Amino acid sequence: MANIDKGVFLSLLARYPRVDAVEDNMVLFGAGLNLSSIGFTEFILELEEINDINIDIDDLDNSIRTVGQLWERLSR
Repeated sequence: MANIDKGVFLSLLARYPRVDAVEDNMVLFGAGLNLSSIGFTEFILELEEINDINIDIDDLDNSIRTVGQLWERLSR
């Protein structure tokens, strides 16, 4: 999809659940980062703006559970 810097991806993602750091094995929603759907959408919008790309949020289905899975999907 895009050439997104992983460091930028991780630091930006950490802002939305307001945690110090995120790791690939962390679950995005629920008992993991507890990222809200609004926070997730805001993260995607900011990621698009920073990288001057378009991400079809509908392609990000519920099979994506972890930070690493999201990174893999977005970086293809």
